[in-house]
Order: sequence, then structure tokens, then C-alpha cells
Amino acid sequence: MKGAGEQTEKSFLLEATLRVSPEALERDLPLLAEEWGGFGFVEEGGEVRVIFYLSPEDRERFREACRRYGWEEISFREVPEEDWSSTWRESFKPLRVSSRIWVCPPWERVKTDPGEVEIVIDPGQAFGTGHHPTTALMLEALDRLFREGPPGRVLDLGCGTGILAIAAAKLGAEHVVALDIDPRACQAARENVQRNGVRVEVLSGRIEEIQADFDLILANISAWELRTLAPVLRERLRPGGRLFLSGFLAKEIAEMLEAYRNLDLISRQVRDEWGFLAFRK
Repeated sequence: MKGAGEQTEKSFLLEATLRVSPEALERDLPLLAEEWGGFGFVEEGGEVRVIFYLSPEDRERFREACRRYGWEEISFREVPEEDWSSTWRESFKPLRVSSRIWVCPPWERVKTDPGEVEIVIDPGQAFGTGHHPTTALMLEALDRLFREGPPGRVLDLGCGTGILAIAAAKLGAEHVVALDIDPRACQAARENVQRNGVRVEVLSGRIEEIQADFDLILANISAWELRTLAPVLRERLRPGGRLFLSGFLAKEIAEMLEAYRNLDLISRQVRDEWGFLAFRK
């Protein structure tokens, strides 16, 4: 037992911050996050800062993992473990992403006006809070599409936190499927679905294993995956159905247009070096 004059030793987590290019974020970050688990990222003025929380003894192993991708600019600081939760929460504030859609963390809600939609997201170990341009572009496109009338069957491919699937359900889709190959993402999505009180079928696996077809497919994943999956995405899309793509850089748009040349392009947007494309079958 400690004496009255002794203080309990604090335990610390190690906050590691990386500064990476948008190209590296799209290409390499998913691989690093698969190994270490992701916290989140902040994009300011074209610079992306990626933040991980580690055990202090993992400092050198993490630094070496980053060097494999050519990432040398890493800063570390110790964060008292009891303060980690508040530090984490401070980085995620309510965000209005479109005229109707708000994205909020569970610990800071907003009072919505009639017709507005509040999506409550706790990221856990998955990506997707609405703060990154690719997610924001997808949510804005969803808002516009659903004003024309909600599609019947929607697939959110690479669902992460489930944010796009939840948005589709809240906007009025009849049946929504959220699909991801990462079990951690599926768990985060299921928790967020329950948190929002919507009906979304969350599945773990690959789209090749899904035999259903859809009126709307949302795919906010890497350019390489989008190119690879182009044939199966076209196949799973119903005649007249829409396909929303993001997760790639603006300079990769030409490659995306070539991969999906058999579909009709209906929208093309760029924001902060990131691209968005919408097609109709």
C-alpha cells in the first residue's frame, strides 16, 4: 500500500502523428492501419495529419513500419491514459455535410430542424466520420439523389463506420446492405446502426459473395479496388441504377472513367485533390 505522501504512477499512451501526402493516404494508410489500428486523420490546407495511439514500448516498431512506406516525418508525445478519451473526443465535432445531413459523435448531439437528418457516429477502429472530402462528397450526393426519390436497394461497399449506409436508411431507402472485409469495421458499423435506430444489414465479406443486385451502390474505397471491382460492380447494378464512387485522387479520374466506360457518367466533382464520380447503368 502506498503511503500518504506517495502519488499513484500515471500510465501513458503514445500519440504518434504522421504528415503524409494525399497519395500516400489513399495508397498506404489502409495497410498501416490494418497492422496498427487507426485513430483518425485531419486534413488542413492540403496537408494530412494521421494520428495513432500506441503503447509507449511500440515507438520504434511503429517508426520502422512507417519507414517501410517512406514516412519519416513522425512526431510523438505522451498522453495520460485517463485523458485519452477527452483528447480523442475533442477531435470529432458535429459537422453539417449537406443542407439536410448532420454527422455527430454520441457525446455531442445537435438539435435538428424538421427535414434534417442526424447521423450519430462513433468511429471505433473504422474510417468514416464525414470530415474527409471523399465521405462528404458521397453524403452530399446521397442528399441530392434522395430528394428525387429514395432507391429501393442500396449497397455500401467498404462501409467502414457504416456512415453512408446509415445515411441511406435515414433518408428513406427500403433495404440497405453494408459490406466490409474488415471485422472491426463491421463491428463498428453494427454498433452505429444500433445507435441510430435504423435497419441496415451489416455483412462481413467480399462483393463477389453477394448475389443480389442494387438500385444504388456506394463505393468509397481505393482506386486500385475500384478498378479491380469494376466488372462485378456493373454486374450488381440494376438497369437504371446508380453507382457513386470516391476514395481516389483527382488525377486518377481518367483511370476511373476508363474502367467504368460502359456506364453513363452523370456527375464528376473534385474537392481538395479528391475525386467523386456518379454513373447510371
